[in-house]
Amino acid sequence: MSRKLLSIMGFITITFLVGCSSPELKVPLEDFGMVGVLAFDYIDEDTTKLTVAIPQFMPDVEQNTQIFTVHTDLVSDGILEVEKLSDKKIVLNQLRVVLINEEYARKGDVQRIIKHLYRSAEVGNKVYLAIVKDSGEDILKGDYPDKPNIDFYLNDLLQPSINTAFNPNTNIHDFIYTLTNPVLDPIIPVLAKKDDKVEIKGVALFKDKNMYDMITPEEALVIQALQGKKELSPLPLELNQNNTKDKILLDLIQSKVKMKSNKDLQSPKLAISLKIKGTLSEYKGKRENNLDTPDKLSQLEHDIDKQLEQEIQQFIEKTQKLEIDPIGLSENFRMYYKGKWNNELTDKVVRKLEVDIHVETSIISTGTLK
Repeated sequence: MSRKLLSIMGFITITFLVGCSSPELKVPLEDFGMVGVLAFDYIDEDTTKLTVAIPQFMPDVEQNTQIFTVHTDLVSDGILEVEKLSDKKIVLNQLRVVLINEEYARKGDVQRIIKHLYRSAEVGNKVYLAIVKDSGEDILKGDYPDKPNIDFYLNDLLQPSINTAFNPNTNIHDFIYTLTNPVLDPIIPVLAKKDDKVEIKGVALFKDKNMYDMITPEEALVIQALQGKKELSPLPLELNQNNTKDKILLDLIQSKVKMKSNKDLQSPKLAISLKIKGTLSEYKGKRENNLDTPDKLSQLEHDIDKQLEQEIQQFIEKTQKLEIDPIGLSENFRMYYKGKWNNELTDKVVRKLEVDIHVETSIISTGTLK
């Protein structure tokens, strides 16, 4: 037998014996504290309040969720401080939701927190993110009598559904993708506590690492429509066309969008065509008893078209003033650009962009109005 082969066999034997001699560390499952929600509240530029929610699955516990709050400057140090308060090993494998309060989103380094979690081997990419109007700690410590525990409640609230189709349902992967994408800025849903419930109040617009502004669900619906989402949440509209103050609600909406740019970075122009069809489920106005003819319904569709064109135009102008591109309109110019695209080129397009918007509405049913 060759000396080389003997050396290899000896190394394997030693490794095996050392492995056998080391005691195997086993931690019982009940000794783990599996964090379901993390909440970050702003204190100052050097200190963050970290609150964790840990579900309790033992049948004899008095509270179904343990809540711990510590002050820290780093996420990992905060987790260690929580371990000192808890009687369990804190792990993030079952993390579902991360809450960041609005003050932290505007003043703190949000991307540092999210990047830390994104790089952690324990944390999955489908952890939902949300901004909270006041305090994340208050939301976690709130009393919700008809809910089993806070982590399941918030996770279910942030799940995609037809009634919250305006909600971007942003997870950690989505945020990192948009943060590193030069033609798209991050958006995150905003939550607020009202009595014994938590509600989605709007969507936060981000630029780089900080929150710039908050938009309404109706404005957020524009983002979803122009990004090509085919099924939209119910759309309430107040028509200001032809000296009327009609109020309507379109439901079961299907949409289709097309965009065409002039490919010119010096004088960028973009034509947007949006087709929507849905059911007129509610109507309040002078035409309430006069929508039973094709001509009257066609006039209503025309007024909806004009109202939507006006509101979409106003929203795009709003994002231009903020120099934010949450829709990804600059992508229609990047795809024709020869060279490496960067954030400066996106800002240039957003500032100068002229948009021509055409909306075509089809009311396929008047629901229970007839």
